[in-house]
Amino acid sequence: MSLNALRSDPRNACERNAYITGPKPGSFRNSGDFVRGGPCFIEASQLEAGFVSLLAVERNYNNKDFFYPWLQRGVGWVPVPKNVPDGTIVMTGGVNGCSIVVSESAGHYNFYHDGDSKHLDRSMIDGKEVARVKPNDYDPLGWGHMQFINALSKARKMDEGAVDYGHFVVAVKKDGKFGFYSTGVMNLNGRSRLPLGVSTCIVTF
Repeated sequence: MSLNALRSDPRNACERNAYITGPKPGSFRNSGDFVRGGPCFIEASQLEAGFVSLLAVERNYNNKDFFYPWLQRGVGWVPVPKNVPDGTIVMTGGVNGCSIVVSESAGHYNFYHDGDSKHLDRSMIDGKEVARVKPNDYDPLGWGHMQFINALSKARKMDEGAVDYGHFVVAVKKDGKFGFYSTGVMNLNGRSRLPLGVSTCIVTF
């Protein structure tokens, strides 16, 4: 199963599949400009070959993983114990133009999703920064955006359905360290993968 592959070998799994991540409707609905996520259960479904939906379900039992929200004009965050087992996933919504920052404090990693890379002040970060993912890390030189714009200009017709693109970054713990892994999807007359950088793995910590 693609979710198990992501847990055990995230680099290879993200080379083979695009993982589309977000909250399940009805879960993680808190509002504000600085919103905490929490533990979650991941509901995985194969949309088609090579494309997997991962939805974070908010519930009070059997939670292995963690979710922190995307906010257009704010910051979503979640604390994660540093001693969680290998295979633990920490995920968020799409990251087009956003940055992700991780700090460490008091036995935890704190994950922050900075909407449009504009809203996370240093005063909001608890502890020492240990990792940062910027737009150029998951969309080098804006390749994904340019591919979408080019495909849009060349399309002779538009099928019904979504017309958009998205980059998704998940953190997976492997061999005692977390790593951030990226994939991207374009929806235009069907789904297609966006170009990857040198590696699906952006950074480890």
